[in-house]
Amino acid sequence: MMNCSLHYLFPTAVGMFKSDSHETFKRVFFDRMPEHCITHESGQGLISGESSGKVYLHTDEAFRSFFEFVSRCIESYLDQLAYDRSRVDIHIVKTWISATDNRTVTPTHAHGTSHLSFVYYMNMPKEADAIAFQIQASPNEPYYGAFSEGTNRQRSMILERNALNANQSIMLVEEAQLLVFPSHLHHGTVKMGDMGNDQRVVLAGDVILVFN
Repeated sequence: MMNCSLHYLFPTAVGMFKSDSHETFKRVFFDRMPEHCITHESGQGLISGESSGKVYLHTDEAFRSFFEFVSRCIESYLDQLAYDRSRVDIHIVKTWISATDNRTVTPTHAHGTSHLSFVYYMNMPKEADAIAFQIQASPNEPYYGAFSEGTNRQRSMILERNALNANQSIMLVEEAQLLVFPSHLHHGTVKMGDMGNDQRVVLAGDVILVFN
């Protein structure tokens, strides 16, 4: 019998951290949240998101401790990559709030103008949306469409989805967790269940590494 030994090449790294100070971070966050959102045109409710233009939470002195935590996590992530941090300064350049409910999702996107991105989970109700990371195609796909997500069997040749033939990875996350990942990595949210009247609320941001 022929034995096959697989060698895994070029893994994509997403750093996952958890805060011990979450309750303090969350209290400050919701106290300051109205200052970092815009009011809906109806006069009721708040609009968040990167496109709101409210992208400077990291300049709010109330969040100093939180962003010190984020900075330490980014440093740890780069250390795991054996990246020489002594040659660069880490600049958080943009931060915003993203709030989704049962009616909304975050579409798949990437942050092409930055080097690293992060997301911190402030409020995660039961069955909150998960984050899904995507690539255009699996590096193992022998020809276009062979590993298609579609159900058309004339296109997809997959019998069972696994890490070797997937182009999407869904990561279940919890409140108080922080993810750090390359900004070019496409990501969005997927529905996992019914959040009721609650919201999934995150604080997200972008980082640029500048040679010192």
